[in-house]
Amino acid sequence: MLDKLGLHIKISQHKKAILRYLLGAITALLISTLNGILLPQIAAIFTLMLLDKGKNALGIKKSLIAIMALYALGWFGLFLGGFVQNYIIETLLILGLVIYWSFRLIKIPEAIRLLFLVLTLLFPFLSLTAEPLADLILGDMIINLVIALAITQFAFLILPETSIDLQKTPQKKKNNETTYSIDKIALNGVYVIMPAVLYFYFFGTNAFVLTFVFISFLALDPFIYKSKKGYGLIIANLIGGVAGIIAYFLLTITPTFFFYVFLMCAIGLFFSYHIFSATKNVPIYSIAFRTFFLVMGVISNSSNSAGDTVTLRLFGIALAVLYVIIAYKIVTYFNDPITYENETV
Repeated sequence: MLDKLGLHIKISQHKKAILRYLLGAITALLISTLNGILLPQIAAIFTLMLLDKGKNALGIKKSLIAIMALYALGWFGLFLGGFVQNYIIETLLILGLVIYWSFRLIKIPEAIRLLFLVLTLLFPFLSLTAEPLADLILGDMIINLVIALAITQFAFLILPETSIDLQKTPQKKKNNETTYSIDKIALNGVYVIMPAVLYFYFFGTNAFVLTFVFISFLALDPFIYKSKKGYGLIIANLIGGVAGIIAYFLLTITPTFFFYVFLMCAIGLFFSYHIFSATKNVPIYSIAFRTFFLVMGVISNSSNSAGDTVTLRLFGIALAVLYVIIAYKIVTYFNDPITYENETV
């Protein structure tokens, strides 16, 4: 019956994609909120990632694999966190191997390697500063992922893609591409991330945990110092942060659930429209929309003002970008990963 419903919705595929993206994220947010789940904004962010531009429905089998994969990755981080206080040297050696192989195993999708790297580095750190927090975060992430996956399946069922949209244009192979040594790239990743691990594990606090996460996130791109990704990330977070501040102050004026839903839909429509446009700023708006939900979650669970929360977040991101760019420029100078004609990969 639901599949027939999707066929009767006679709107363009572009509008379908916007509606899927917008209504999917808002629905996941509301379901998580109404059920009293910790940090419901994570459900919205997961949904945005699953319904992003160019994405298709995962299917039940892949959804179950995603849930089990998240649990397994998180469990490994919790396992390391269980004995990090008594075996700090051994834990650091294992983390060094995790960092190396996160860069080395390029056949594994980047999203999985990134999630594995972040969770493995984050959970032992949280075990040093707030032991029960890692368990709560993992449980919360799994529940919110289940909600996001269910909403995604339902969104594609109601607003399905056509066979034309699912066709992929073949990519042309580039001639004379620069080749790189994957081993040197992996070693450079260890050289960049490991000092941050040592600092945060021995001197860091929970106040700057976001900086630690962003260093791990950004460092997985070994050539970030050659691109404008870092600057775009700051701009995107600034846009999402400002939107979060505006929403927060409007809600303090009219603190009703109906206005909250209306506000989320209005701001979400603004971002969704720009994300599914043909402009070059699509990645900025995509990150900004996720930042908006993240800032709203931080504000609702923080004693600081909205402006202080966003300022601290932007400072942490700018610090992470600056560190990663400078660190990669230094280590690349001494360990250039480019493979020249007289070298082998």
